[in-house]
Amino acid sequence: MTDDGRRRWPVVAAAGIGTLAALVAVVLVVNRPADTPEEAPPPVATGAVDQAALVVDDGDTVEASGQVLVTPGKPARFCAPAPVPAIGRPPGEKPTCAVGVDVTGVDPAKLTEASVVNGVTVGRAKLTGVWNAGTLRVTKQSAPANRAEPMLADEGVPCPAPQGGWKRDGGDPDRNTLHRYIYDQHPDRFRPMRVGWPEGFPTGATDGPQPPQVLVVEVVSGDAAAEDRQLRKLFDGNLCVIAAPGKPSIARQQQLRDQVSAGITPLMNDPANGVYTMSGDDLFTVEFVVLTPALYEKFRAIGLDLLHLEPWLRPTVER
Repeated sequence: MTDDGRRRWPVVAAAGIGTLAALVAVVLVVNRPADTPEEAPPPVATGAVDQAALVVDDGDTVEASGQVLVTPGKPARFCAPAPVPAIGRPPGEKPTCAVGVDVTGVDPAKLTEASVVNGVTVGRAKLTGVWNAGTLRVTKQSAPANRAEPMLADEGVPCPAPQGGWKRDGGDPDRNTLHRYIYDQHPDRFRPMRVGWPEGFPTGATDGPQPPQVLVVEVVSGDAAAEDRQLRKLFDGNLCVIAAPGKPSIARQQQLRDQVSAGITPLMNDPANGVYTMSGDDLFTVEFVVLTPALYEKFRAIGLDLLHLEPWLRPTVER
């Protein structure tokens, strides 16, 4: 969660039936003594899985959960969880999905939550099968895996409470001057601001007393203690200033966005690639149908160190 909404920047291609689960990184924080600016923990390694192991060649066995459309006289369609336009389907129009794959060997009678819409059987399933030239030959059909619950953004405050505790009304003072100083005047010194909740995210009635909220500011360049003093002249609400050397600043994040977008956007504009969403700040998550060798090479040209690849169809055994 950030203060101004700049942090997440999904680039979405309108596609077929499905839903997109929000992907939000959880940031680990560590408290430090009150008399010094905080130091951010070292970044967590993101390359736990070899992304090359996700490449699918013809003849490989893959699996995924998703929606299945069975239209008489046409190949069954297995739909990727791509975002869809807000405009509804006109009455009488058959359901379709543009982002997905044709499948053979599906049993419509075994689909979960099956129904018939304008002559099309619609249901959900987990399908395992053999990938070949863009088509999935089903070898196993079962109930779909449970949808993953979206993860909450980090709500922690990596600073100890000041003497007397956090102000109960400390989240609403005017932030414009602080925002201008960080985002407009010194984007090379800071990370994007975010709001933390030292007593937990509010869950009660919105018209009742609210728990205190704290603006968390990370300093990536310069003297964090000096910046702490300066920022408190600009903002008299709850403030937590920590040092985060080595992390990309607001300015660097924008450079990375521009760099990655220049490579990913053309891929998204060509439906043959099956790329349907991209989001991120420092590392950019790309969601797509399947990681073919050709698509892997395209991602490699953009820079795999900047990308977290999330294919929908995955090998059953990572090589």
